[in-house]
Amino acid sequence: MVNENREDLDDFLAEDSAETARRPRRSRSASNGNLPTFVTVMAIIDLIVCGLRVPLLALSVIGIMAMLNNPQMGSVVGLTFLSLGAEALTAVCGLTAGIGMLMKKPWATIPGWIAAVCCLISLGSNIYTTLNTLDATLAQFQGPQGEAARVGAYVGLAGTILFRLVLLGCYIVALRMFTNWIARNRTAEA
Repeated sequence: MVNENREDLDDFLAEDSAETARRPRRSRSASNGNLPTFVTVMAIIDLIVCGLRVPLLALSVIGIMAMLNNPQMGSVVGLTFLSLGAEALTAVCGLTAGIGMLMKKPWATIPGWIAAVCCLISLGSNIYTTLNTLDATLAQFQGPQGEAARVGAYVGLAGTILFRLVLLGCYIVALRMFTNWIARNRTAEA
């Protein structure tokens, strides 16, 4: 009895594997009109991150006001304004792109790419500003405590850069996948 069931199962599996070898597999997302899961997840993450940027922009304005009163920070105020503008544009374009991608709108790629470029500009200016103001910020610490604070600051900066670059890389991959998905669906409709 067991051997008969086993032979039936083997025959069934052999037929199934032979059938899948003859016909090419199509992705589920392309055949039923749904966005790829990765694109959907990244669009939701984009909405969350860009939504969080809005209150952080308000805090950044408060920080800039404090920088204007500190003569040691005067050399980086211009870059801070550049970073603030890039972050604001990233938030607006990122929210627009995230909503557009979830609504499956072809125009969502334009604000998405603008948000990606602005994010790179913001990241570059943040790195430059942090490295130029690190000595002034850590001047309050002396001796081994100062060295530990410096190492901690560099580790934190490296971790932040790595996290933002990985997230940005995933976002760019999602934008490319979305662009390809839009093109496939237009071709299928024609």
